[in-house]
Amino acid sequence: MRIKFVNRCIGMFRGGGEQFDLNIARELQKLGCEVSFVVGRSLFRKVKHPLTEFPADYLSSPYLRGLSQKLEVMPFPLRQIGYRLYNFDTSGFSEKAIRFLAKRNDYEIVQSCGLSSIIKLKKIKKVPVVISLPGPPPIRDKKLLQQADAVIANGGFVSEVRKNFRKDATCILPGVDPNLFKPVKNDIREKYLVRNNEKLLLFVGRLVPLKNLVFLIKALAQVVWERKRVKLLIVGEGPLEKQALLWVRKLKVEGHVIFTGRVPNEELPQYYSAADIFVISSYYESFSIVISEAMSCELPIVATRVGGIPMQIRDGENGFLVESGDIKQFKKAIITILDNESLAKEMGERNRELVKKKYSWTTSAQKLKEVYESILK
Repeated sequence: MRIKFVNRCIGMFRGGGEQFDLNIARELQKLGCEVSFVVGRSLFRKVKHPLTEFPADYLSSPYLRGLSQKLEVMPFPLRQIGYRLYNFDTSGFSEKAIRFLAKRNDYEIVQSCGLSSIIKLKKIKKVPVVISLPGPPPIRDKKLLQQADAVIANGGFVSEVRKNFRKDATCILPGVDPNLFKPVKNDIREKYLVRNNEKLLLFVGRLVPLKNLVFLIKALAQVVWERKRVKLLIVGEGPLEKQALLWVRKLKVEGHVIFTGRVPNEELPQYYSAADIFVISSYYESFSIVISEAMSCELPIVATRVGGIPMQIRDGENGFLVESGDIKQFKKAIITILDNESLAKEMGERNRELVKKKYSWTTSAQKLKEVYESILK
C-alpha cells in the first residue's frame, strides 16, 4: 500500500498535527506500507525540519501563519487581516499540491492534514483522499469533507465532527512511545541553574495564541509570590515569544522563567524527567500529545479543562483540571501538588500506567491501515 501524506507545515514546525503524521507514518511503515510526503517550504529559507525518514517533495509557498498569529492578539481589524493572510497562503499551497499530485503515480491513497481542499484532486485523478483533522474544521469545509473517502479525527471535537460534518468520522487517538518517554537521568536542572531546593514547572509546546502563555505566566507569578523557590521552563518556539518575554518582565519574574527554544523530540524525556509538574494552559486542545508524553514520564499534570484534555486527565486522580481563565485555581492546583510529594508521586505513577494501557501508536496505525484497506477494496 502506497500512501502520500500532504502536510504543509511539517518542514516548518512540529505541532500536534505534524507530530501525529510523523509518528503514524513511522508505524505504518513498520506495518509494510510505503509512505511519502508532500511538504511546504518557505520561499526564501531553508527547510527548518527536513524529513529524513521518508521520501518528501517540497513545494514552495509563502508562509504567513507566524504573522497572522501575531495579529491574532491585536485589535479586531488586524485580526481580520491575519485570518485572510492565513487563508491566502494555505489555499495557495493546496492548489500547488493538487497540480503536483495530478502528475504523479507513486501513490494509491492521499491523506491530507487539515487541508480539506485537497479533495479537489478527486475530480482530476481517481484516487481516494482521506482528511485528517488536527482540530475543529471551519463550517465552510462541510461540503468538501462530505466528499472525502474517510475523515479521521481525535480528542474532544470528534463528536462535533460527527454531528456537523461526517457521521462516520473515525476516531484515531495519538499515541506515545513509552520506551522513549520514560523517567531518565538528566542534567537539565544543572544546565539551566535550577537549584536542588527549587521546584520546576514545565511547559512544552509552540508559543502561539492558542497556548495562552500569558495566563500561564500570570499564574506562575502568583505561585512565586507565595513560594519564592519555583521556576518555569518553557520549551518551544513561536511567534509570540517576544510577547511572553514582555509579560515576564512586566510581572517581575525574570529569575523564575527560562525559555529554552526548540528541543529535539528525542531529548524531551530529559526535560520531562527533570520537572516536578507539567503545566498547560491552552484555550483549546483536541488531544494533547505533550500531555501524554509528560504522563509517560510520570509527571502530575495541571491543565485547563478544554477540548479533549478531560479525556486524558481526571481531576484529582492523575492531575488537576482548571477552568480556562481561572488564574487563582490554576495557582492553587500547582501549590497543592508542590506541597504534597506523595500525591505528586501517586499521580505520576498512575499516569505512566494509563499511557501503557490506552495510548499506542502501533494500535492507532493498525486502525488507520484498516481504514485504508476498506477504501481500497
